[in-house]
Amino acid sequence: MKKQVGRGKRKKLGILSNKLENMPPFAEESRMMMKIQKKLWVSLVLVLFILEGLAPRVYAEIRPTAQTVISKGQPETESQAPLLPVADPEGAAPPEVTEPAHEPTTYTQDDFFTQKTLKGIYSSADLYFFAPSYWDVKYVYAQLQYDVSQLLEGKASSITLSVNGVPIQSYRLEYKNGSPQILYVKIPVSEIRTGFNSLTISAYARLFDEEGCVDDASDANWLRIYDTSHIRSGYEVKDPEQRISYYPYPFMSTYNPTGKGLTIAVSDQAVSGEVAAAMNIMADLSSETKAKNEIEVCLLSDAANKDTTRTILVSAYDNLPAEYKNLVGKAPDSTGNATVTFTDDSQGRPLLIITSMEEDSLIEASNMLMDENRVMQESGQTAVIEKGSGQIAMNAGKQSDMMAGNYTLEDIMGSGLMFVGPFHQDNYVYLPVTGDYVLSEGGKVALKFRYSENLDFTRSLVTVSWGEIPISSKRLSKENASGDELNFEMPGDILGTAASSIKISFDLEIADLICTPRQSDMPWAYVSKESTLFLPPSNGINLSFDVKGSPFRSQGKFNQVMLIIPDKPSGDELNLLGQVVAMYGSGIKPYGSLLVRKGSEFQKDDGDYNIITVGTFLDNSLIAQINDSLSFHYTPDGTGFESNEQLILSRDYAGQIGIMQLIKSPFSLNRGLLAITGCSSESISRVQEYLRQSKKRDELKKDCVIIAPDSSITAFQFIQGTAANAEPAPMEKLVQNKRSVIFTIVATSAMSLILVAVIIILLRIRMYRKRDE
Repeated sequence: MKKQVGRGKRKKLGILSNKLENMPPFAEESRMMMKIQKKLWVSLVLVLFILEGLAPRVYAEIRPTAQTVISKGQPETESQAPLLPVADPEGAAPPEVTEPAHEPTTYTQDDFFTQKTLKGIYSSADLYFFAPSYWDVKYVYAQLQYDVSQLLEGKASSITLSVNGVPIQSYRLEYKNGSPQILYVKIPVSEIRTGFNSLTISAYARLFDEEGCVDDASDANWLRIYDTSHIRSGYEVKDPEQRISYYPYPFMSTYNPTGKGLTIAVSDQAVSGEVAAAMNIMADLSSETKAKNEIEVCLLSDAANKDTTRTILVSAYDNLPAEYKNLVGKAPDSTGNATVTFTDDSQGRPLLIITSMEEDSLIEASNMLMDENRVMQESGQTAVIEKGSGQIAMNAGKQSDMMAGNYTLEDIMGSGLMFVGPFHQDNYVYLPVTGDYVLSEGGKVALKFRYSENLDFTRSLVTVSWGEIPISSKRLSKENASGDELNFEMPGDILGTAASSIKISFDLEIADLICTPRQSDMPWAYVSKESTLFLPPSNGINLSFDVKGSPFRSQGKFNQVMLIIPDKPSGDELNLLGQVVAMYGSGIKPYGSLLVRKGSEFQKDDGDYNIITVGTFLDNSLIAQINDSLSFHYTPDGTGFESNEQLILSRDYAGQIGIMQLIKSPFSLNRGLLAITGCSSESISRVQEYLRQSKKRDELKKDCVIIAPDSSITAFQFIQGTAANAEPAPMEKLVQNKRSVIFTIVATSAMSLILVAVIIILLRIRMYRKRDE
């Protein structure tokens, strides 16, 4: 999808990137700058000596330089504009209003539409639905609830449905007294493929009045599809046969969307590597949950007390009880490789055991399970994950991050965009961005397109929108019909905002359009696949629950995250940490940076991370250490919270509440810290239960939230300004832009070196001329 970097350059860039990312603030940058400057001055001296010998030769051998010719590639040719699959309305079938007959199945899945309104003579909409590999699909049908314009001419209007680009049926469209209508469409199982499928609804809607055709009133010929419309799939499930390639099934499945009954357990020693891998898995599987996340995270000894039907156990091999070692069979080798074993526990329930002789290798195994391309290769019961195998993917990710936001339409869609038919036409380009994406400054769009020459060019134009916000437009012209362009920079008012799509719209107006448009007069427009979008993501941080990703995610991966846990974490604390990780990890990609430290192990020198910590003042030493930095401080004895300028707390209330506090990290600039704190296990458990519900998580606002004993919340704003509008301090700017600063110094020094060299050459040439004269 992105341009490849040569192996040598890739290696150098990777080394430089690693150095920059692992350095603590200020000191290392200063040392690096001094080293670079020193090397540049040494290089300057060498160049001066070389120039001293080269100047006579340069004077004698100056020749005109060849001109560089830059050729423009010609846009691809379009043999013929493809047309929407519409049927002859008079030959289309009447709408089917009864549910298709089918055999009952154990499981069903409904995928609902969002409400859509199709306008114009030709229009279409898509619904995507997913069929996992473990489904044995028995039937599929669509139920559409819709209504149409009262001006619609039923004898000249139809609707066609296609699955994965294959037309399956066409029906007449008619107005029915303003009442919503129902249409059932049976979808052949043979057309359903594993993975994503598309249902395309193509409408051909004509308008007539008493005097004849009025199709040019394009807003009047509409088809509204209600959000009660859906696709229903009936299926049975396949036996996973203890094959890892089926993962995450049966541990997560479409028929259990909350994850109820799944327990992710670590050994009772809860060493850092075990907890890190377990939290990585929790974040990944939480992407499968819907309205509520009922996955449990606990110590292995507590798993028996859970309502467990499926277990994922993460443990260093030395910490595994004997019964689990027997299930693993052969112990992992001493090279640090990890193993993943799919088996059944003593009660015949699915069990996945992740183990290694080295706890640091457990995170590699969790990354493998998050990587669909690697999981599908593991058709057996046991997989061996070699130590360091994920490093290739991590390095590749760092390289791709440097090119993030630079796409062509071919990268995103595999082709260009076609617009067919008169009047207003919309097409959406769904951006390959993650949930934490925010637009940075410097974004640009360069569209290349062409269109038919039979348009009314006084009324035809192209418009580009960021989501649904118009950002640029251009009127079409006959002289540019065979090759036009629209180039613009993203407007300042949308910087710091996010959108999942860019909408490209054409208004293709035809003069004197009559009742039955001839096919040869059909207007069309085509946006070339070479069109480019440069949409760089913001690297700033925003410490607010309104922006769920920042600062703990970047480019869809964990962004230098360190989880600080109590030395002896309780089950409630592990569960709470799991729910916080799930909140920030929904849709997470593998190979991010996620570490775990116990409170007593944490050193200030390790503080250049975005930190998440849970617990109480008494059992988590880090919380006691940062108490003065919290928005709500603990009392000296740790049994309650103190009042502050925004809220006066009563004594009893202060000991019962749980608080989620986002603050600037006291250990490093341009880093954030989230502390989820309470004074008792009851308050910790209450926060955990609150975070299980996605609707509740969406209610979190500002940078500090109190969760009361009745589970109501109160939000406070203590940090003034946000990443989008606050002006960082000078030293923060230096850290935020450390790469840019270093590269700017290198570039400036190099330019200075070249300038000095040119001046010396010119002086030496002048000297030799005078000598010759």
